[in-house]
Amino acid sequence: MLTTLIFMPAAAALLLSFTKKAEDNVLYRLLVAAALVPFLMVLQAWPHFVPSDPLEPMASLSEFRDWIPAIGAFYSLRLDGLNLPFLTLVTFIGLAAHLIPPEEEENLRRRGALLLLWEAALIGSFLAQDYILFLLFWAVSSAPIYFLMKPGSEDGQLAAQSFLLSSLVSILALGAGLLIFSGSLGAVASVSAEEAVNTVTTGLDPDTQWWIFLTVFIGCGLRVPIFPLHIWLRAAMDRLPVSANILLVGGFLPLGIYGLLRFAVMVLTDAAAAFTVAIAAAGTINLIFGALAALGSEDRCQKTAYLVMSCTGIALLGTATLTIGGITGALYTTLSLGLAAAFSLSIATPSANAISQRWRLMLHGLDAAQHLRLPGFAGFIGLFLVFTALYQNFRPLSVSIFAALFVTGVDYARSLAGLMDSMPGDTAQGETQDSLPSSLASLLKGAGAAAVLLLGGSILLGVKPDLFLGVVEPTVKGLMPFLE
Repeated sequence: MLTTLIFMPAAAALLLSFTKKAEDNVLYRLLVAAALVPFLMVLQAWPHFVPSDPLEPMASLSEFRDWIPAIGAFYSLRLDGLNLPFLTLVTFIGLAAHLIPPEEEENLRRRGALLLLWEAALIGSFLAQDYILFLLFWAVSSAPIYFLMKPGSEDGQLAAQSFLLSSLVSILALGAGLLIFSGSLGAVASVSAEEAVNTVTTGLDPDTQWWIFLTVFIGCGLRVPIFPLHIWLRAAMDRLPVSANILLVGGFLPLGIYGLLRFAVMVLTDAAAAFTVAIAAAGTINLIFGALAALGSEDRCQKTAYLVMSCTGIALLGTATLTIGGITGALYTTLSLGLAAAFSLSIATPSANAISQRWRLMLHGLDAAQHLRLPGFAGFIGLFLVFTALYQNFRPLSVSIFAALFVTGVDYARSLAGLMDSMPGDTAQGETQDSLPSSLASLLKGAGAAAVLLLGGSILLGVKPDLFLGVVEPTVKGLMPFLE
């Protein structure tokens, strides 16, 4: 099942080569259907992971077979309560990305094939347990971004080169850390989390852990991204189509947080304790810098890029607490980041701007509510968990969350006021009842449908947090037994 989940999007991308004569509207429907299949496959796995008894052992699905025995590499995949929410997010975001209509002069077949290949690489990254296999998927997941940025064009060359350099450094740093880690253990590159924790605790000295943690932190920090390693993000988002940006913020960036947790915090316990101050400082800087940089920005991609940095700052602060509540809050915040940022991008497309002013104002208001993490949205749950853990462990830093939210609130108040001022008088006073059905119909097409889908996911996680917490909390407790 796990291998099928990885290669299903890749196979769909290959089949696109046999639809060269298909019209764009037919191709658009085929792409949406192809993206729906992996999402439904992941949803079918959820009942297997919902524990009926809190004392039951953690559920998981695994695949293991020989791959390159000469170097100790195995084809090892595992689905557990830690990566299941991320896989759900990636496939859900992938579906929303394919709902975005093609931009002017955009090759829909090329875009669809690259997005499907990208989704397959991300799914493989989240499932891979073998370090070499994980690095392979990690590297492959960067390739579609480079080609979607159209590096051959004059204005896209610099941005593509910036992203390529950042990706290479990330791959080299993460690869060095994981390979040194595997060599230091004197074991194969595939080892379960439980075995790794026990082995590291008894057989790996703190200095070695420190250097391994540093390289993994740099490799994942370039992808998260952590200030000042964020330069590529704004340049990339300016050059990527909206559909690719949606998958970027909903799958590619969360993989950095996941990699940091899975391959560093979870097993390098001594180093994680030594790096807590550094992680907390990086989170605080990201949080404040992102909120301030987004202030006053009129470009939607730039604003979203900086708000993504602010949100990842909260996730890093939760991680720095090294508590069950903080780690769970970091995971929840990362999920809400994907949904909220993707929603922001989807309502800024030309097709979304074609809807009535009333609907536009409503969507921008919902966008503000999500980034302010108001109750009823997924971001509120993650923020609450992180703030509670942060207040107990790094009380002075908890003030930074309120400061960032205040700046974000001022920014959205300004932009909403400007949008209301730009509305015609008769529209601002209200539309006629006859125009509402047609406005609603236009909202539920293309980018509007993607926005509604993403909003529904955020509200579902906001009002039903037990769907997530019931699976993730037991996994965090089991995989990270050193947490308080």
